[in-house]
This record gives sequence, C-alpha cells and structure tokens, in this order.
Amino acid sequence: MSLSRAAVIDCGASHLAIGLFTKAGRGRLKLEQFASEPLAAEPGHEDEGGEGLVRALGALRSRVKYRGPVAVVLPGHLVLTKFIRTPRVDAAKREKVVRFEAQQNIPYALNDVVWDHAVTGETDLDLEVMLCAAKLDAVETLCRALEQAGFIPQALLPPAPALGAAVRAVTASSASALALSIGARSTTLLLTEPARQQSRTLTLGGQSVTQMLVESQDCDFAEAEALKLSDRSQALVAPAMEAFAMRLAQEITRSMLHFRRQSASASPGEVWLTGGGARLTGLGETLAAKLNIPVRTFDPLQGIEIAHTAAAGDPAGHAATLAELVGAAQIRLLDTATALNLLLPRLRRQETTRRRQPWLFAAIALTVAALVPPLWHYRSLALETQRKSAEVAAVIAPLRAREAQNRANLQRLEETRRQLAALQSVHGRRGNWVGLLADLQERLVKVEDVWLERMQLASSPGDPGAPLRIAISGRMLDKTNPLANVSPDIYQRVTALLGSIVDSPYVSAVENERFDNRQPGILHFDFVLVADPARPL
Repeated sequence: MSLSRAAVIDCGASHLAIGLFTKAGRGRLKLEQFASEPLAAEPGHEDEGGEGLVRALGALRSRVKYRGPVAVVLPGHLVLTKFIRTPRVDAAKREKVVRFEAQQNIPYALNDVVWDHAVTGETDLDLEVMLCAAKLDAVETLCRALEQAGFIPQALLPPAPALGAAVRAVTASSASALALSIGARSTTLLLTEPARQQSRTLTLGGQSVTQMLVESQDCDFAEAEALKLSDRSQALVAPAMEAFAMRLAQEITRSMLHFRRQSASASPGEVWLTGGGARLTGLGETLAAKLNIPVRTFDPLQGIEIAHTAAAGDPAGHAATLAELVGAAQIRLLDTATALNLLLPRLRRQETTRRRQPWLFAAIALTVAALVPPLWHYRSLALETQRKSAEVAAVIAPLRAREAQNRANLQRLEETRRQLAALQSVHGRRGNWVGLLADLQERLVKVEDVWLERMQLASSPGDPGAPLRIAISGRMLDKTNPLANVSPDIYQRVTALLGSIVDSPYVSAVENERFDNRQPGILHFDFVLVADPARPL
C-alpha cells in the first residue's frame, strides 16, 4: 500500500533523530518536521534497561508533536549482515533454501534473533541474498521503549539498505561507489553497483578516536568528545585521527578484496563519507591519500525540500548523520520494492491487523448498507406472512385436533395388530411343538429299542434372526450283545435315525452329534436339532 506520509526515527548509538516526510512530487521528498536528541554513549555505561532511550524518545515526541506509526533505522552495532549465494529456484522453494542458509550463517539460534533477507543481485545460475539479523532481546528493548514513548513500530530497517537508498536518490552516477557511514560504535560500509550492492558492518566508530584521546590526553569521555570536535584542538586530535584513518583504510581494503573474491565486484570509483565520524577534520583527505580514491562528503539533504516547520530543528546542521533517516523515508514513500524489516513477530501481526482494519471497516459498512433495503423488504414480507399464518392457523386448528385424534386411533390399531400377530404366532408354535414331538415319536418307533432321556433348548427363542436349537440326549439298546460293546449295526441304526430326523419338516439340520459306547449293550448319543425357521417353535 502506497503511503503519502512517513515518520522515520534514526536510532544511532549516540543520537536519535526523527523526521516526518511527505511526497513533494516528481520523485522528491519533503521534510515536514525534524528533531534530534543526543544519547549517552560512553563505553561501559550502556543504557541496558532503556530508561535513557525512553527519555530521549519522549523528548523527540514532545518536540515534533507526533504519536503513531514509525519506521526505525536500527544502529549498526545491533545488526549482523551476511551475504550468501543461493541457486535460482522458485519463490516457494527459495524461502526454505534461505532459511537453511540463515541457520548456517547466523551464529545464534533463529529463535533468539529477528532476521530477514532480500535479493541484492543475480546471475544466470545464482542469487545474491543479503541476510540481516538482530538479537531478539535488543530489538524487544527498543520496541518497548518506542511504545512507552507513544510510537508504534511499523518497520525496523537495517542501516545498510537505508544508506543504499539515500545514495541512489542523491547520486545519479551508474559507476561503482563506496559509501561509509561512520557512527559512534560502528561503521556501515556499502558498495553500490548498477545491479547490486554489498555491505559490511565494521566494529570501528567515532568512539575509537574518543577513546584514544582519553588515553593520550588523560581526560574523561565527555572532555574527549568535546576535544574531538573542536577546531582549536586539531593538532591534539591529529594522531588519533591518523590512527583511526589507518585502521579504517585497512578494513576498507580488506572488505574490497573480500567482495571481489566473493562476487567479482568492481573497484569503487569514489567514496562517499557520512555519519557523525565524517565530521572529523582531515579524515576525508587522509582516507583519499591512503586509498588513492576520491573521497567526498555525502549530503543526504540534497534534493530534499525542507519545510519551515522542520527548519527549526536545524536539519542542515545535522546533515552528516541523516543519511539513514533520509534513506528510510525514501524506502517507505518512494521505493516499490519490499524492504528488509526486522520487526518483532508480534508487532508484525499487529501491523497486519492494523493495515486490514480500514478495509475491514469499509467492508462491514458496505455490507450493512447493502443489507438494509433487503432486510426492510423481507421484514414487510415477514409481517404480512405472519398475519396470513395467523388466519390459516385459526382455520386449521380444529383440523389439527381431529388429525391428532386419528393418529392416536391409528397407533392403538397398530398396537392391536401387533398383539394379534403375537397371539397367532404363539398359537402356531404350540401346534408346531405337538407336530415335532409326534414326528420324533413316529421315527423312534420305526427304529425301535431307542428312547430319549433329555430334551432342552440350546438357544433362547427370543434371539432375533437365529433359528431355535434343541439339545437332545438318548440311548439305543443292542439286544444282540447286551454284555459287550455295541456292534457296528447299532451305529448304523443311530445314523439312520439322525438322517430320518433331518428329513422332518420341522427340522433344518442336525449338529454336534456325539456317541458314547462305554456302557455294555447301550449306545448313548447326543445331538443338537436345528428347527426349521419356516415352522417356528
């Protein structure tokens, strides 16, 4: 979503600056309000709890009279920047590849940092990706201080992309250039090329000069800071500045060699110098002599329209420290590409919800407005329908009473039918039992010398869907061998008896036949008779 106004806070190690920017047309920015506030930056006395940060942010808010969403440029010493190469893959797979590379290149667990990435260059086979990460607790402290001061963090930008946006907006040259933003505790080194950019954060800042002055001049930190920026003490500062420039030149040379080996970067044609450390007298000339490259002071306010309401904050006097501030405004208002954002996950969710709220409210309003006419129409129809329903209900009330009486009569009739069917079934079963017993008696008489001793149900007659089973026990007498084991003829007679029982119209099968010949002259037998379901018992 394109913005027409953006509030940006540059959070450095030794200062805070806020700017309210708007679009001035033709790709230019207008600075509507500006304020700057120093921060105590003495080494060993860092603001661990964030109280000094909250006070400085409160002072900025009271001076610009602004509360609301802001984009914040993080200090360089809090941000880890890495450049990696990944294969050119689909966007869906790229996230997994980049996350794997982040786990390998960020020296902390990903749960302990806030990180993001952006593509800074590409070839036919590879993509050059910038990884930026910041410790979660440090970002949480900063966001909490912003919220206590009345600001809503909307984006947390690393300094390198912000510096790159400022350089692109001011310099029209397409040649390779090196931008140095020298802060109090770190230096952002940015190599810009036509199709890509590379950066590195050096743990070398203006406080290095201050610390050397403290040691050489035997003074405290505040006196060394004042001495460093005094025009009358340049002779005292020159040795410290010379040593600082030497170390900085060595780091620049080392970084250029690294960029050249990693991605065949071209040597820069010029160096742009910005940041609070750029105000050291003679630093630019010393670096130019050591690097053999032209060194120029970068003016981030070039091309920026400054309103009279912002002039009271003296932005021109702070121009050396405003490169990241202007670059962040350029990203928020004019750049269409998605910028790196190290915002906390919980604030990302809040920001997503906040952006959707106007659309949600508009959708609700449109829905309500669209539903009012149909609701009014259907309400009228409902009232008319209720009136007609009441008239019909008065007519059909007697009919409903009669219908209820008929239904009760039908239920009684159905119950009577069920009882009659049960009685008929009982009557039929009684006759079937008599028929079964008579049939068994007839078949036993035909076989002779056989009698039944026991007959009992083997299954409950109430089992649904199961045929009735009757367990029967009996004996057969062997007249020819009364004192010896039964003869084979007796087995044949029993088998014939069971076969004839199967032929009975009341029996469907005979199961579980068992024989016992242990008693001399008598064969004991058991079997289960399965009733025929066609003639239930």
